[in-house]
Amino acid sequence: MSNVSGASIDFDFWEFVTCSICHQEFIKENGALSSMPFWLTECGHVICNAHLSADQSCAACGSPGIQLIPMQRELDPPMSAWFDSVHGTFDTLAYSLRFQMNTMADLVRYYKKKYQQYRPVYEMLKDKLAETKRLKKWVHELQQQNTQLKEQLQIGDGSDRMNANGKRPRVEDDGYNSGQRTSSPRSVTTPLGPDRLTLLPGRHHPQFNSRQSLRAPESAEVKQKLG
Repeated sequence: MSNVSGASIDFDFWEFVTCSICHQEFIKENGALSSMPFWLTECGHVICNAHLSADQSCAACGSPGIQLIPMQRELDPPMSAWFDSVHGTFDTLAYSLRFQMNTMADLVRYYKKKYQQYRPVYEMLKDKLAETKRLKKWVHELQQQNTQLKEQLQIGDGSDRMNANGKRPRVEDDGYNSGQRTSSPRSVTTPLGPDRLTLLPGRHHPQFNSRQSLRAPESAEVKQKLG
C-alpha cells in the first residue's frame, strides 16, 4: 500500500483540471484554488462559473437539463475516483484483483478436497440406489404373480370362495351315496325305533314274578348236555 501512496504523490491529476471552455486552471501553480467557482457536470465535464448556460445545458457537449455539483478536492464517490492517479488506481486494482483471486482459489481448493472426500460415498450410494430400484421392481413382479395365482386358485376350487357374510358356503354331504366320507364314525345305519312305548288298546300289562329267573331259557341241546 506504500507504493500506491507514493505513486499518488508523484503524479497528481488535479494539476490538469481546467475549464472545458476557457481552460482556466482549477488549481494555480502555487497550489491555491481558483477564485472562480468551478462545476462538475453529470455528463463528465468541468465548467467554470463564467461559462454556465442559462438553460441548464452543458456548455461543452450541449446535453440538456444536466445536474451540477460544486468542484472541490474532496468529492463523493463515484466522482472522486475520476480524479485519482491512474498509477495509484492500477496498483489498487491489481491488489484488489490479487486478493479476490486468492480468496476464490482457496474456496475452489476447499470444495475440490470435499469432492474427492465424498466421491467414493457418492458412487456407493449410486450403486445402492440402482440395486434398490431393481429389488422394488422384482418385488412388484412377485406381488403380481401372487395375485394371479390366488385368482386361479379361487376359480379352480369353489370351496375357497366366500359368500356375502365372508364365510365359505356349506357343502351338502349325502354320505356314502355320494362317494364321500361322512363325519360320523358309524358305518351301519341305525334302525329307527317305535314311535311310541305305550301298549295298544286291549293289551294287558305283563306280570313278572320276583322269584322268576330273569335268565334266558336254555335250549334243548344245552339241557341234554347238562342232563
